[in-house]
Amino acid sequence: MTEVVIAFKGGRAWRQHQQAAKRAPTRRYPARIARQLALAHSLRRRLERGEFADFADMARQLGFTRARVTQLMDLLLLAPEVQEEILFLELPPGAQPVSERGLREAVLGTIDWQEQRRRWEGLKAAATLL
Repeated sequence: MTEVVIAFKGGRAWRQHQQAAKRAPTRRYPARIARQLALAHSLRRRLERGEFADFADMARQLGFTRARVTQLMDLLLLAPEVQEEILFLELPPGAQPVSERGLREAVLGTIDWQEQRRRWEGLKAAATLL
């Protein structure tokens, strides 16, 4: 026997249909912090190829402050596993549960990669990233 469901506006079947439509997969984009880390990798490659003499030259040519270039390049000090997770981090539009500054304060406070991993896990749990 076949069951036929007719969804009347305001009825239970209609509400279930509306809820299912809301649960439809939303488009996800690379997190802002992922784009900033990718930029840091790109800038490092350009520096290694000789496009810039040093960070100060890089800042002048790109219109950044030297401090900003240093902040971006500091992201490269993250443990490789943390960098990989960040680079593949995708979020719905507008959602940015962790900022670059928050990441620097929470994770980059140490150069010990094991401690960075532990702090990253804590930051993810607090920000409900994954």
